[in-house]
Amino acid sequence: MTRNASRPTPQAFEPPSDPSRQEALQATTAEHRHMLILKVLAQEGACRVSDMARRFTLSEMTLRRDLQEMHDAGLLKRVHGGALPIGRDTEFGVRIQEGSSQKQQIGTAAAGLIQDGWSIYLDAGTTSMEVARAIQQGLKNVKRLAIVTNGINIAAELVGRTPYDIYAIGGEIYAAGVSAVGPMTLAQVANFHFDLFFMGARGVDAEVGWTNTNHLETQVKHAVMERSRQVCAIVDSNKWGQRALVSVVPFGAVTHWVSDARLPQAARDAASAQGVELVIAGG
Repeated sequence: MTRNASRPTPQAFEPPSDPSRQEALQATTAEHRHMLILKVLAQEGACRVSDMARRFTLSEMTLRRDLQEMHDAGLLKRVHGGALPIGRDTEFGVRIQEGSSQKQQIGTAAAGLIQDGWSIYLDAGTTSMEVARAIQQGLKNVKRLAIVTNGINIAAELVGRTPYDIYAIGGEIYAAGVSAVGPMTLAQVANFHFDLFFMGARGVDAEVGWTNTNHLETQVKHAVMERSRQVCAIVDSNKWGQRALVSVVPFGAVTHWVSDARLPQAARDAASAQGVELVIAGG
């Protein structure tokens, strides 16, 4: 009698578990993608669209949409090319790429407010840099001008390139803002008086006013405001409705606001209601 030998059932080969592959498989719904993005931010402190697209096998368009949705929901801070966790200050090199054309227009319009014989203070920041560059191009009917700043790169940008007097405020260097801060900076600011302070901010709305991400830079802003006849906020439309970590001053505490043509009507109405003179750059 012939006996049929039983053959073992072939088993499918299962490769070793690959965490990155598992993440890619999970990234099929918006909810899972958002969780994975938050995980990357928590572990690495930042995320780039191009890196995540390769890691999760997703299109960059899908990831940009996800990041914008999460930014609008207050889950992260959208920056050029990726995102940062909420509350983390953005490096100057990243910020200078955000809304660069808007900031250039604002810088040109803001420089047009300067009058002959004035002493002005340029806040540290990317929009103030554009004001400095507009000053370099020449100011009509302005022969005498004193420019004071705690922006290290702003002072370097201006020195030797304008006929005006440049005063660089020193102190402890805050790397993310390329600025001087701390007690030495505050003591030097106390020796000056200003006709106009060009003030930057990282967020603004009518309820909480002007806000910033770093308390040391905010201390400098306060000291300069106390010694300024007028304060001009140089803040683009992207900052409207944003609230950064540290309060600077109430909305109506500035005398002028230079922004761009994309500024929402709600922001324009708030400026009018609180007596802030609004200048729309390029409009």
